[in-house]
Amino acid sequence: MGEKEKQERFEKLDGAHLLWASTMGATFDLGIMSKAMLIPSMKTAAQRLARYQMQKGTFPFIDGKELNTELYKEILDNLNDFMFFANGYEVEGDDKSITIKIHKDRCMYCPTGVGGALLGTTICPYPQLFSVYLDMIIKNGFYYKSVDMVKQEDGSYMRREGEWDIIEFNLNHDENFENIVNILFEAVKRVQDTFEKAISDGVITEEDLWDRNYVPIENTNPQKYNTKFTDFAKEYIQPIEDEILKKHKKFAFAIIVDDNGYAPAHNSIYDKPLTGDYKKDLIGNRSKRIFNDFTGISAAKNTRKYLLQSYPRDVGVLMFDISSEIKLRDKHWGAFRIGFKI
Repeated sequence: MGEKEKQERFEKLDGAHLLWASTMGATFDLGIMSKAMLIPSMKTAAQRLARYQMQKGTFPFIDGKELNTELYKEILDNLNDFMFFANGYEVEGDDKSITIKIHKDRCMYCPTGVGGALLGTTICPYPQLFSVYLDMIIKNGFYYKSVDMVKQEDGSYMRREGEWDIIEFNLNHDENFENIVNILFEAVKRVQDTFEKAISDGVITEEDLWDRNYVPIENTNPQKYNTKFTDFAKEYIQPIEDEILKKHKKFAFAIIVDDNGYAPAHNSIYDKPLTGDYKKDLIGNRSKRIFNDFTGISAAKNTRKYLLQSYPRDVGVLMFDISSEIKLRDKHWGAFRIGFKI
């Protein structure tokens, strides 16, 4: 790299580039940087990046667009506008694979000269970061695919050809994710059918199901509320939620919420008698709460086929949340939410 190019890169660097490069360089020198450490941390970083973009309204929803080079270039340009990972790159792909090429002198995060890419490929953060980020976008585009890193002969997930660092991904059918989505759709249908039958049988009125007058329950922390459909949900909906929860070993919760995020009856395992101990009740009794954090309110108001989000729960666990719209007489009522472990 010539002096002119070095100066151009220097002028484009910001504090985040320098912080990351310094951290990577120091941990490498100390002998504590490894794939075992880097891969899970980049996985979490990518999930939080996707969440941040959703919060900012800049997440690139592709909604069934053709998976091709043009689309991947658009996605990576969007990501590069946000975090400036490279001062130039190439990408190509289709519905079976994606290849990203970054010139070794254009990386903006590598420790050696912040862009020299001389520490070797096995500790590069980009493969896992891109894999998880692209996976979130493609799944939210209504494709049942996983974006899987291609392992090279040396055990790394990047190979060098001349001046280029090359990262490859395979797009494989994700049967497990497809199964989760189908379970979600089943849950929505069962709840909607239960609503309709209950109205027809005179168990509850349509007006009561639309009640949004949340009556605070005294001496509850977090605050709990009652509505005119709370008892109905406990008797008729909670059994459905509990059955759905048992359909997959990685499911952490399966609940309905109205369009404001109110959960009248959580799963039975999270609906234990109140003890007055905040820490115990936070986990043990999650019914009758309004979950209007970003993930919760996004799920509650979602009208897409489904919405997949990363979800940092208030009990300190990062997981996925997938939701689909519940309708009552063709009007948006709320959503069915399933939380599943990473």
